[in-house]
Amino acid sequence: MPALPFIFQPYPLPSIATANERAEKLAIHLAQFKHIGMTWRTSGPANAWVRGDFGQDRVVDFVALLQANALPGTTIRIRLGTTQAQVDGSAPYDSGALPFIAPAITREDGLYHSHHELPAPVTARWWRIDIGGHTGDFEAAKLVIGKKITPARYYDKNFEFGVQDLGSVDFGPWGVAEEEDGLIFRTCTFKLSWIADAEYEGSWRPLIEKVGKRQPIYLCFDPQPTTARQAKTYFGVFRDAPFATGGVKPGTKAQEYSLLSFI
Repeated sequence: MPALPFIFQPYPLPSIATANERAEKLAIHLAQFKHIGMTWRTSGPANAWVRGDFGQDRVVDFVALLQANALPGTTIRIRLGTTQAQVDGSAPYDSGALPFIAPAITREDGLYHSHHELPAPVTARWWRIDIGGHTGDFEAAKLVIGKKITPARYYDKNFEFGVQDLGSVDFGPWGVAEEEDGLIFRTCTFKLSWIADAEYEGSWRPLIEKVGKRQPIYLCFDPQPTTARQAKTYFGVFRDAPFATGGVKPGTKAQEYSLLSFI
């Protein structure tokens, strides 16, 4: 049975340091959430780490590095703490070296998302990610760190997985194709019904009022550790500004979410 989905707006990453980056592929690109083509790339596998300061205490229970050219032997280590010294050494939270691609799969595009749910939320100001076991240059697009919002109930049955083609094709009178190139973005649409007032006010209202339809969010539609989890991972913007409607039962709300994914 699938697990409940979760969604969140990633925390801003105002400062990112590293010991290995290319001049045109800087580590700070990991925080440019709207520009998926801006990536961090190392020059070889040595010293492949990034470290940052949130600028304030944050509650963290999920970390992921997106669209990385990970290999079967690539590992990821996540440390969270209150000081730089802690995350560079013995941190209050240390995941240890974990397989980057878990469960193990092979994707046609060669790009993978890590997925790390903390056993319990951690309050931290500093973070550090170390990549090990890699061969050649390591490259990744975005680093998302945040606190998950998980609905109390499952989504309705009529959810949709699809695509939005940003290009176009038309045919002239003689059947000649006139095509305009463009990316094909994945989409995910689902509806949450029976959201209690307390849940809406505590989680969903703050989210939608912050992100609208312009700020990127992360969605894992099914966190179950199966080979399909990569395909059910989305990062992008809402296609329409989300809103809540009153439910049949007083004190409940319903919301429909439709996400346009960059990855």
